[in-house]
Amino acid sequence: MSIVPFSSRREVLDLFQARLENTHQALVEDLELDFGQNMLKTHIIETNVAPDDLFDSHDAIQAADKIDSDLYFVKLTGDYGSGNVFLDTIDDRFWNLYSMEDSEFTGKAVSDMLSREGSGLDRMWLPSEQVESIAGMGEFEGVGLTYDADDVFPEEFIEDHLLFGDLSVNTSGHGASRLYSLLKDSDDIEKFLSLSNVQIRREIGGDFVRERVTNDGAFTTRGGSNIELHIETVNQIKQDYREVLDAIESNHLLGGSSQEHSVRIEGSPAVIEFTETVENIEAFLEHVVNARDPFRLWGHVERLQEGYYKVDGVDMHNGDKFSMEMTGEWIRLYLYEEGCGNTMLRIFTNLQHYYDPSATLVIADV
Repeated sequence: MSIVPFSSRREVLDLFQARLENTHQALVEDLELDFGQNMLKTHIIETNVAPDDLFDSHDAIQAADKIDSDLYFVKLTGDYGSGNVFLDTIDDRFWNLYSMEDSEFTGKAVSDMLSREGSGLDRMWLPSEQVESIAGMGEFEGVGLTYDADDVFPEEFIEDHLLFGDLSVNTSGHGASRLYSLLKDSDDIEKFLSLSNVQIRREIGGDFVRERVTNDGAFTTRGGSNIELHIETVNQIKQDYREVLDAIESNHLLGGSSQEHSVRIEGSPAVIEFTETVENIEAFLEHVVNARDPFRLWGHVERLQEGYYKVDGVDMHNGDKFSMEMTGEWIRLYLYEEGCGNTMLRIFTNLQHYYDPSATLVIADV
């Protein structure tokens, strides 16, 4: 039986508080951290399972000791090494995984946890518009823009259909906001800008926190004066994301209700509208619906007529069925009763990141 070095949530928060303050002081004085003095990292995990389901099924979890009813001290050992993280499950839809291990260990541990087929776990998938809105929560300190078509599509597809295989800009400091504005004002560049992260300094009531937030729900806290402000920032971003998920799951899950002499179909598809026309739909779908990261979709592709295709498939992260109709200009996405709206946001956000950064998602009541 392992010994848990913490007896309460408050003790864990005090540990995080000390790390925030020490990180800030080290960066102010030395512009770098000492070896082993890692920043606090927080990953938001969207879940459709209970904590015990994860603990029982994931081989890398050596121990998951309860600190309080919703907070666990988890020991992980895998090909990426060994280390400890904290898993906060107080929100039964969005868990917070906290780590003070190094970035490489944390990133690989989270990926390993989420990548198992049928795990019921997923990342948060923030579209570019939501990443940009995070910049408005505080003082703008940096931005990351990445377009990585070559991670999904082969060289011949890119040469035939796209202007770039990859495009990356990462900048911080006082000029970051100005550079981002200049890029957005360029008609030739703007349509290839997919926001991958923003850095902000948020201050409320004399307390501050400096955050780097990525489009897949990962936070790196680069210093601060109050851990509660970090927690509040994470919760606000989760709430904004939850509102989009609720709109999807309230309006775009297809089902039926019995009427006196018939069945009434309820729900409607969501629509992704492209600004970059897909010229070769069959080749496009071959690389999107192939059971691989980042889309994690598998299914049967059928050509209904010239320039019009249908996919009946399965979301590999939870086994939910989905359907997709596609032309060169749009995709209609159909999820079914008990489906997960995160499937739709994963598809859309990754299409922005790997194919058309200016694509838009049309859903109700958002």
